[in-house]
Amino acid sequence: MKALHKMDNLDRGELLCRLFPEEMANIQNAIKKQCDYFLQNETDFREGWFKGGFFTADFWYWLVQNAHRVIEKNEDKLLKKPRWFADHFFDGHNSIFATNCLIEYAQTEECTPNLKQAIHLIFGNEPLLKVTLNDK
Repeated sequence: MKALHKMDNLDRGELLCRLFPEEMANIQNAIKKQCDYFLQNETDFREGWFKGGFFTADFWYWLVQNAHRVIEKNEDKLLKKPRWFADHFFDGHNSIFATNCLIEYAQTEECTPNLKQAIHLIFGNEPLLKVTLNDK
């Protein structure tokens, strides 16, 4: 196995799934919840998007839609193989959204303490996107 500092996000995603196979459904559900949240609030997010940020709202929503499509198309199949799960969520640019979802999930009561520690160790504890919606 590679040292953690030499792993890319695909390796890290697979490692997390292999360490916690019983949590894969919860991880997938956390990603799905984030997809739903962003899709339901898309107009508000796009209106308030910081234009000088690292990436655009269009790019972020491309990532959201990719994750949403993967879940819709492969929902139960993804849970059978950690590598396949990682290939879909942690390869290339898709890892940006999945990593953000994991870090957000680790901040919830639903995330088990051991999984929370693993997420923080493997992926860090700072969300990649700081989200605040203006109340209307």
